[in-house]
Amino acid sequence: MSEASQVRTVPAGTTSFLLREHPQPVGAGTGDGAPTPVLLLHGVPETSSAWRDIAPRLASGRRVLAPDLPGLGGSTFSGPYDVASLVAQLAALVDAEVPGGRVDVVGHDWGGSLALGLAGARPDLVRRIVVANAPFRSVPLRALHIPFFALPVVPELLFRLGGRRVVETMLDLGWRSSTPLDADRRAEYAAAYTTRAGVGAMLGYYRAVARPRAAALVTRAQRAGTPRVSAEQALVLWGALDPVLPISTGESVVRDLGADCVMVTLPGVGHFVLEEAPDVVASVLLDFLADETTPAPPVVAAPPQQPEKLSQPLDPPPDAVPAAAVLGSPATDAPDPA
Repeated sequence: MSEASQVRTVPAGTTSFLLREHPQPVGAGTGDGAPTPVLLLHGVPETSSAWRDIAPRLASGRRVLAPDLPGLGGSTFSGPYDVASLVAQLAALVDAEVPGGRVDVVGHDWGGSLALGLAGARPDLVRRIVVANAPFRSVPLRALHIPFFALPVVPELLFRLGGRRVVETMLDLGWRSSTPLDADRRAEYAAAYTTRAGVGAMLGYYRAVARPRAAALVTRAQRAGTPRVSAEQALVLWGALDPVLPISTGESVVRDLGADCVMVTLPGVGHFVLEEAPDVVASVLLDFLADETTPAPPVVAAPPQQPEKLSQPLDPPPDAVPAAAVLGSPATDAPDPA
């Protein structure tokens, strides 16, 4: 992130979070009239640095918090890595940083699934929610990395032998923009996901989701349904060329979030929307998160093409089937905590 960010360690729950914060500017207002703080949740194989080009713009009128997810990047956490436990850690962070208050949550990939989990488990903490290229109840069968990452031993062996090449391949497979990923960030992500602890935590996310589902298929046990998520406002943001999560997956998230949810698609962009089209994403988020009392400043965006909005909200969903996750993103069993 920019030099204006503050990086610190925050103990919350049983996690020691690495937290990057962009504080609200002096004189921007405090108390009940202040804009709602924003919690930014990254995906895999990234860290909170994924928000580096976006967070400073959101912080022009509000406080912005971008943690490394539990066990990933600079945040230490020993598990368990099921969605309910991860959501509990994020809720503890919000309680510690915004005591008695609420946040707007923006999540990409695994962060989007955990944002949905947080809104479902602790609606008292979440005002508005944005989900970017992250599944909720259903994902396409082509997300074959999910069952692979749930295997014992083999994924660890792959990361041990392939090292940073495995991380770079994960990024390259999901990338569709003509703008390349910043070299420093690519190196940071490769370093974060090649340590033994980092690999173990990341695989723990997938195993905690995939293995119970596989066991349920074998035993034919009935799984508990996933509670519906509600928020004051909801937005689904999607890279239209995502090779693993097509637009239809985003539309299923819209149906789950309700008829008032808006979807914005970004043409020419793949899975990693935050870094493939940061100007467009920042502009969309500023518009969505703007408070009537604090108009958002204009942002000059230079997208490959203009984003497209669905002209009509989608119909409410039929009963849905629990699902797994996607390219660097999870399956969200989110919020099983209820």
